[in-house]
Amino acid sequence: MVRNRGMKCGWCLSAVSLSLLGLLVGCSTPHTQPVAHWAMADPPGATTLADASGHGRTATLEGDMHTGGGAHKNAVNFSGEREALATFKAPPLTAVSLAAWIKITGKGLGDKPYPRVVEWSGCFLHVTWEAAGGLVLTFSAGGGHWTSSGSSFSIDEWAHVAVTYDGSAMENVPAFYINGIRAPYALGKPPKGPVAMGGGKGFLGNTSARNRPLQGLMSDLRMYDVVLASREIAKLARRTPDGRKPKERLATERDELPVIDISGETRRQVVIAAGTKEIYQGHPTTLLMPDNRTLFAVWCIEHGGACGPMARSDDAGLTWTRFDETLPPGFSKHRNCPSIYRIVDAKGKARLWVFSGGGGMARLMSEDDGRTWVEMPPLGFHCGMPFTGMIQLNDGRTAAFGQMRVEGRDQGAVMSVTQDGGLSWSPPHVIAQQTGKNLCEPFVLRSPDGTELCCLMRENRHTANSMMCFSRDEGKTWSAPQDTSWGLTGDRHEGVRATDGRYVIAFRDRALGSSTYGQFVAWVGTYEDIRQARPGQFRIKLLHHYGSPRDGYGWAYVDTGYPGMELLPDGTIIATTYTKHWDDERRHSVVSTRFKLEELRVPSQ
Repeated sequence: MVRNRGMKCGWCLSAVSLSLLGLLVGCSTPHTQPVAHWAMADPPGATTLADASGHGRTATLEGDMHTGGGAHKNAVNFSGEREALATFKAPPLTAVSLAAWIKITGKGLGDKPYPRVVEWSGCFLHVTWEAAGGLVLTFSAGGGHWTSSGSSFSIDEWAHVAVTYDGSAMENVPAFYINGIRAPYALGKPPKGPVAMGGGKGFLGNTSARNRPLQGLMSDLRMYDVVLASREIAKLARRTPDGRKPKERLATERDELPVIDISGETRRQVVIAAGTKEIYQGHPTTLLMPDNRTLFAVWCIEHGGACGPMARSDDAGLTWTRFDETLPPGFSKHRNCPSIYRIVDAKGKARLWVFSGGGGMARLMSEDDGRTWVEMPPLGFHCGMPFTGMIQLNDGRTAAFGQMRVEGRDQGAVMSVTQDGGLSWSPPHVIAQQTGKNLCEPFVLRSPDGTELCCLMRENRHTANSMMCFSRDEGKTWSAPQDTSWGLTGDRHEGVRATDGRYVIAFRDRALGSSTYGQFVAWVGTYEDIRQARPGQFRIKLLHHYGSPRDGYGWAYVDTGYPGMELLPDGTIIATTYTKHWDDERRHSVVSTRFKLEELRVPSQ
């Protein structure tokens, strides 16, 4: 049962004070009174935030925070530093309504881009950098977890965010509001029973662990012990703290290329490793041997989790056999997105290598085309991910490409070279970095005339296009990073050059406004399209991903797209990834799809 009204309040502001306060913070005030209200109109240099509710819940500022922000000096500037927050004493609640004005200006220096608005015992509201080009809300109480959907707001703009929730019954769900308009929600997971939100120490703009700091402005945060009606939320959202009407944001899609959708054509698909209700199969890469029939696939269990699985196909990917039990026992202790490559040394000796991200880049090696494997000493590279790109240089050496931190939380692309078939590697050196950009997961291809290397990079802030750089001296020097075209914007590029000379590059779609955002797609175009940042010819939606926040985490809807891409002599392209392949309780599976470019009909725009 939801309680909407009737709160008893031992103290309230006078009508005159309420009128003045509403003018100051840029909103009207609902009839129901809050149990905590930080107008954040405190003078510049203040070290506390006054509680306008009269309940004495003064908030104390810690770290790099500044009062007196915003056009009307009625906001607090949260720096995004890990130590920045405000603390207060929260009341115990069963029902709650939270409302605030926020203006997000960056992702902050937390471990994940989920800045907290408010948190206290067993409950929090945070911003999720989730929608293409926008921000949404996530609310948690008593272990239940919900994320708003269908509507979003932008960085660098004031937005009024609110959530209401009654924890007295397990079947109750929250209501989200953005700029006074109710937004749908997606269930991450329900609570196990009725929720009682305990009192105690609370936090504004960060977590108790100081790992999700908010970067931007906050104003007029209110907490109620009842579920406010929609009309009351709308009153709070009439004017921004700057005195303007909030900007209306419409959910729009603006594909800049035609999209060919083959994701529903099950005859093309092969499930290499099926997920179950308990098992998540994740992050595969593949290797096609010179016989053009033998394929290897390697992946991990859980998102960036333990290695161990490997499979082999002897019929070009139509059927697969697992051989995990024959691998070295230590491989199950390797972690994070294993990648597999074949490297030939100067004497013509071929070795297969599996690199994994944990433990200083751990390794497996085979000298007999994958029949037997041995564990090799780790390279000792400081990395979260293994190599994500590899190419043979014109002098016979092999160059590998990865990532490392170069500035704060941001990363840059690095290059390392082996001249003995992968046994030893040069120290990785940075080939691309740019202030304000988080460059990672590089993939390198060669121009058709063989004279140039092109490095495509994931830009992990996801606020603009992906990036690329070029080398015309076999990797000795590289051009400054520049934006790719919209169509090549995504995470974890991997591609092949088709038999007709065009490039087919697959990735997780992160192009802003794309109708396939978060899905496994491929871009098709020429090398000059890449080089000149031209749009290209078309995109292909390869497989459908059914991930959503109901899976228990806000970014589940983009949790796909680490690919293997292989080209057979007849022009067949085999694209492999991990995806939530079925719209049910089964978790991620490793799946491939097969196609030829000449089979595809480009739709008219």
